[in-house]
Amino acid sequence: MVSTLLLLFCGLGLPDSLPASADTVAVSAQARMAPAVAPLPTVGSYRDGEFRMRALMGSTATEAEADDVPPAPWPVLRSPSILAERSHTMAGGTAFRIRMVEPQLRMVWNSRLPVSMNEGSLWAGRGAATLARAGVRLDAWERDSGPARLTLILAPEFTWTQNRAFQTISFPEIDRIRQRHPLASPFQYPPRSMDLPQRLGLSSRQEWTPGQSSLTLRVGPFAGGAATENLWWGPGIRNALLMSSNAPGVPHLFVRTTRPVELGIGNRWIGAAEAYGVLGRLHRSDYFFGPGSDPDAVPRFRSLSAFAVTLRPAFDEHLTLGIARAVYAPTDDAVPIRAGVNALRSVGVPGPARSGEVARPGRDQILSVFWRWAFPGVGFEAYGEWGRYEQPRSLRDLFELPHHSQGYTVGSQWTRSAAPLGRTGHVRIQGEITDLEPSISYRVRESGEWYAGRRVPEGYTHRGRVLGAAIGPSGSSQWLGLDWFDEGWWVGTFVGRIRWQNEAQQSFLPEERRADVSLFSGVRGAVDVGPVRLDADFTSTARLNYLFQTFFVSPEQEVGVDIANHTLSLTLSVPGRRP
Repeated sequence: MVSTLLLLFCGLGLPDSLPASADTVAVSAQARMAPAVAPLPTVGSYRDGEFRMRALMGSTATEAEADDVPPAPWPVLRSPSILAERSHTMAGGTAFRIRMVEPQLRMVWNSRLPVSMNEGSLWAGRGAATLARAGVRLDAWERDSGPARLTLILAPEFTWTQNRAFQTISFPEIDRIRQRHPLASPFQYPPRSMDLPQRLGLSSRQEWTPGQSSLTLRVGPFAGGAATENLWWGPGIRNALLMSSNAPGVPHLFVRTTRPVELGIGNRWIGAAEAYGVLGRLHRSDYFFGPGSDPDAVPRFRSLSAFAVTLRPAFDEHLTLGIARAVYAPTDDAVPIRAGVNALRSVGVPGPARSGEVARPGRDQILSVFWRWAFPGVGFEAYGEWGRYEQPRSLRDLFELPHHSQGYTVGSQWTRSAAPLGRTGHVRIQGEITDLEPSISYRVRESGEWYAGRRVPEGYTHRGRVLGAAIGPSGSSQWLGLDWFDEGWWVGTFVGRIRWQNEAQQSFLPEERRADVSLFSGVRGAVDVGPVRLDADFTSTARLNYLFQTFFVSPEQEVGVDIANHTLSLTLSVPGRRP
């Protein structure tokens, strides 16, 4: 077991999926049959959203089992293995079973600029990009002697990106003494430093990764193991502040609950709690340090210590309250065991925030609280997440400037059956707003930037991509979607806006420039063709003032660098279904 975990941290990822217990869902003998193909819905995907919607519609456990849809309540803390666990049950009395994980092929094409949001291991640069996933799932557990169960999911991923050329801006350094790579972000100066390259190399690239792999040992209401799968913490549909599918999965050890644990004092029931703890290792990209630097002079990795706890209070089982915190720090340890409890420790007073000043090495943190209130009877939910990337200096400081370094996401979802109109199917409306732009407290205190590191130069990133919200550092977004679902297919449309890296416009640009903004709209949908599922998405985007580039032709006239971009994505999969 120990050697397996060490191999995972060296890059040979292992998958995580737990067999769902038969006592959590009452189903018929036929429904308890194992699917011919084991499902593995990825977090943040369309199938993830469909499962969430079906739970919101109040699907019963038996109906959910028949459709491979997890019953309510929907897990706010989730991963592919958790979604797979709750989307089917195993045949009782089986000591060992091996099945194929549902294969998936995803293709993305961008016409002028890279657009890669919540793509996991895949970086969708300009041109074509492809992700292929396949694997196996092994389940083993005691036939009669209790709930101990072992699940291994091996779901490696192969990615290929054409990576055609587009305009970038180099970090402002002299080439002969360049400390940052020419492709490194030109806007994340120390101490607001971050490993966020504009482009991953100058030519096409291909890569094998462990993907959505995990190894899980389940004992009663708890589970532990190792994984490289993506995690999604919080109720956001488009953006999650701490954990999302925006970056490749982090190699990590974990301990979590497998079902809600009832809490009480005496005979008084308080509610049902779930928890997730993670110890991971973050990698920097190949496009952070330049030829004039010495990468070996700084630690090779960063540790990630994170926890999340949710509570469904006794007075309303459809209300979920949660808190999460992530602490990251430089480390040379391949398995950073000593950082295991960092998420419970103070990171101290923040370092300097003025341009050019560098804080002493240490720990940085992000804290968030979130809620989700569902109304299955009417098909409606509202949710929100609020966070701070700067730890308050004191309790008084928190009361004086609670909004300092804040960010938030708020959203809602409503779905309604078309039966009252005499038609089959149902409609869904979604809306979400995320804001990570600098808070107004910067007028009295300089602050850093979401996901940038004061003490950790690479910031809150893994392999060059932000672990949290897909809109990236100091961004903001508004999004609205409308979908129609029917038997075997669905179709929808959406519109949105993203303002990119607003902190850079305020702090670093030498002359007045306009905001870098994307306005987009598109269509999306899916159809089942026999055992194959096809998901499709087409987006048309107008990128205004790309990289803040605006030229003043005269005192009365300005010309921005505006770029039209089109994105087409197709996903072919064979979802796990019962025979």
